[in-house]
Amino acid sequence: MSRAISILAGVGIGAGLMYILDPQTGRRRRALVRDKMASAAHKAQDVAETIGRDMRNRAQGLASGDVSVLVGGKRALSNPLQGGWSPTGRALMVGLGTGLFLYGLTRHAPSACILGTLGCALAAEGFTNAGIEDITCAAGKITEKAKEVTDLASDAAKNAAGRVGIGEATTELQGAGRQ
Repeated sequence: MSRAISILAGVGIGAGLMYILDPQTGRRRRALVRDKMASAAHKAQDVAETIGRDMRNRAQGLASGDVSVLVGGKRALSNPLQGGWSPTGRALMVGLGTGLFLYGLTRHAPSACILGTLGCALAAEGFTNAGIEDITCAAGKITEKAKEVTDLASDAAKNAAGRVGIGEATTELQGAGRQ
């Protein structure tokens, strides 16, 4: 088994090197990768600066005695599961969620399942900044769309079967089976 994995890994690395070091378009591909990496580094730096500035401002608010600055104000504190978190709050939620998930990996069931689920939920809230209500509404909309798609597919299948003449034979067989 490990020999097959080694062979597949070697083939993958060889194909990747051939793709990047191609004499005709390799230079363009390398430049594209370099530009994307530079862009990602600049975005990460901007996010880090924004979170740092936000943390500094919220620490000043917290030092003055206002606990609601951690969430995003008194209105956000009254309903914390509604989304609209500050960048600092989101970064803390992602960090705490990731930590809980990783700690859950070191535990045994059932505590591992609980810690892992809580960690994933916290990290998802931090990444998406969507509240529980938003997530449940989205799940309801997805369910409605899935039902519409299945209804359309069922109608299309019936129409296609009717054109070919399969639907009539199926109806006759079902009727004969009931008698």
